[in-house]
Order: sequence, then C-alpha cells, then structure tokens
Amino acid sequence: MLLFALATGAGCTLPQDNSPPPQAYLLGGSRAFTSTSAQRPSGKILLVTVSKEAPGFDSQRIAYTREPPKLDYYNDSVWSDTPAKMLLPLLVRAFEATGAFKAVVSPPSPVLADLRVDVDLIRLQQEFMIPPSQVRLTTRIKVMDMKSGHVLGTRIFEAVESSPSEDAYGGAQAANAAVQKLLGEMAAFALSYLE
Repeated sequence: MLLFALATGAGCTLPQDNSPPPQAYLLGGSRAFTSTSAQRPSGKILLVTVSKEAPGFDSQRIAYTREPPKLDYYNDSVWSDTPAKMLLPLLVRAFEATGAFKAVVSPPSPVLADLRVDVDLIRLQQEFMIPPSQVRLTTRIKVMDMKSGHVLGTRIFEAVESSPSEDAYGGAQAANAAVQKLLGEMAAFALSYLE
C-alpha cells in the first residue's frame, strides 16, 4: 500500500514544460494593400480558391533552409494558420480592391461565378545561403471561365524579399512584403482575361 501511495505521488510531481508558447505570425496582417485599378467594371462574379500547398509547406510551421533541398522549421515560431488559409482572404481583398468585379467570393459560396482563380502555394521559405537571409514565395495561378470550363491562363509567380533580421520575425516581415508584391501581380494577371 505504501509503495502504491509513493508511486502515485511521484506521478503527480512529474516535471512540467514551462517553456513559453511559440510566437505566432500573420501574413498580410499589418500592411495595407495597394490595389491594381481596373479599366472598367466587368459586372462578373469571381470565385477565388487556394487549392493546395506543396508538401513541406502545408502546416503552420515556418520553414527555412540553409542547405537546399533540406528544409527545417523554427521551434519557437509558427504561422497563426497554414499559409494557404491566410492567403485566401488576402486574395479576395486584392481582387475586390480592383473594382473590376460585381462580387468576389470564396468557397463555400453558393453563388454561381463567371470566372474562377485557383492559386497553389508552391513555396514559402526563409533562405540562409547568403547574408542577409531572403524569403522566397512561389505561387501558381490558374484563371478559368466557369461557363465554358476552359482554362484561360496559368502562370507561376515568385517574389524574393530580403529579411530585415536573421530570425523568424524578420522572415515573417519579408514574407509579408513578398505577399504584397505577388497580390498585385496576380490581380493584374487575372484582370488581363476580362476583355
């Protein structure tokens, strides 16, 4: 009985992890979007989706590399959600800001859209091969006519931004700059198919 009491008491005093929770970062959280103005409103409804993330970039972990193709992750810093989930509302806002569409919607909207833009996140990583470190963001966009089912165009976009510091915080700042750059480029690409 005494041994049982000692064993039970010892189990209650196991060491606890008192380390602070990981620092969480947002994409697009602090910057205002610079819009790409439309020539004229099209009256069309646009459906925006972020369809998939490449393996290695499909979690909240913040990725970095010192020796490609090896991929590492910060232990004490994470994204507040997966990068693709954070990218979707930013894309919707970017397309809304153009003024080119009657409405811009995202899944699971019941609205029948005229056009659809699918974005795949290919890469979002901080690279430490040369100082200062850089963040590389690579996406693929596909513009599709929903009535005909035809793909109107596809293109890969990439932005590389220098990090202001050699840590996750600097990487998050550079990632936000890369996102802002690509939002404008992707919006302009999709607008070219409105004619």
